[in-house]
Amino acid sequence: MKQRKIAYISETVLTDCDLPLLHELSKEVVVDYYIVVTNNSRQGTLIDLTLKEKGGIYRATEYPELKVLEKWIDLDHVFVVNKPVNHFWEWINFAIAWKGVQLFKKQHYDIIHLTWPLRYCSFALYLLRKKMVITMHDPIPHSSQLTFIKNFHRFCCIRFTPDFILLNKTQKAPFIKAYGISESRVHLSRLSIYTHLKESASAPRFCSNPYILFIGSIHSHKGIEYLCEAMEPIINDLPDMHVIIAGKGQFYFDISRYEKNPNYMFINRYISNEELVSLISNSIAVVCPYIDATQSGVIMSAFALNKPVIATNVGALPETVEDGRYGLLVPLKDSKALERAIRQIIQPGIAQQMSENIAHDYSAGVHSWSSIASGMLDIYDTIINRRKTHDKTH
Repeated sequence: MKQRKIAYISETVLTDCDLPLLHELSKEVVVDYYIVVTNNSRQGTLIDLTLKEKGGIYRATEYPELKVLEKWIDLDHVFVVNKPVNHFWEWINFAIAWKGVQLFKKQHYDIIHLTWPLRYCSFALYLLRKKMVITMHDPIPHSSQLTFIKNFHRFCCIRFTPDFILLNKTQKAPFIKAYGISESRVHLSRLSIYTHLKESASAPRFCSNPYILFIGSIHSHKGIEYLCEAMEPIINDLPDMHVIIAGKGQFYFDISRYEKNPNYMFINRYISNEELVSLISNSIAVVCPYIDATQSGVIMSAFALNKPVIATNVGALPETVEDGRYGLLVPLKDSKALERAIRQIIQPGIAQQMSENIAHDYSAGVHSWSSIASGMLDIYDTIINRRKTHDKTH
């Protein structure tokens, strides 16, 4: 039987969840990994690239910075879709997409796996849509990301892509209903811990005091204001307790009164991998006070370092944060409930027991990447066999 051949097309922001999956998949199938990089996305958790001046599709071996990926995947199977211009409408981006179509045809891939809706400059790839499947990291878009162009990309993705993979079961029914998609076209997978963090170096401590951590990009759907409110009475009662809010973005609420308080630390910039490890490892717990959510890479980063998570009971977060075992769940937009949860988790022994639960449950079994990869191979086979059946009958 011919070995399956997969083209996996993704972006730098997803390398932390792509690479452990690809590492497991490549044990069973041939996987060529295409990383789409622009000037605005050259940095990721595991990648910090200097782009080439000329746009095109290059081998990863031409980028010395990518040698770090060798522990997960053979670099002969890694390619960089190098887009040196920032604007998607530049002609070079359309040319690169057409070059990709020709390359993928020549390689005779069985599956072309996307992880994000194609931008309009890459729509030429839809010529190969019969072989496409896409992982929808956000089956229902976040409230802070509803722009015309993103909705247009999503509309075209739903219209032209035959199969979809969701990373949680909670949003399967709403996704099917929202877009009128046949249930047979929607497949389920999941995320596991971001294993690279276990081996990463750690930056020096940011804070010598005990602290609660928010980490991630700053958007209005992240609910950071509720964390800031929740910490005020806790800090009044426990003057040594701190809160760190780390991540890049424009704050959407007034933080001036919190900035005056030395117990609040704002690190408003890109956070390196080493800094991420330091911030999570030295915290008591990570807080995800989101207003809306799908699954969360922040949670998987925290779990990789055995840190419990306090999360709002929204989206698919309850599927991951088992209340009382891996962390605590709180109601939406409720700073008082969040305060109570923080007070509970900082009690002696509580966070430690949850950390032990995480370490035990994510080391193997259904939560592991090997299990997830096995399920992904089944999805690929289902899609390929259905396509073959369709081709025979038409």
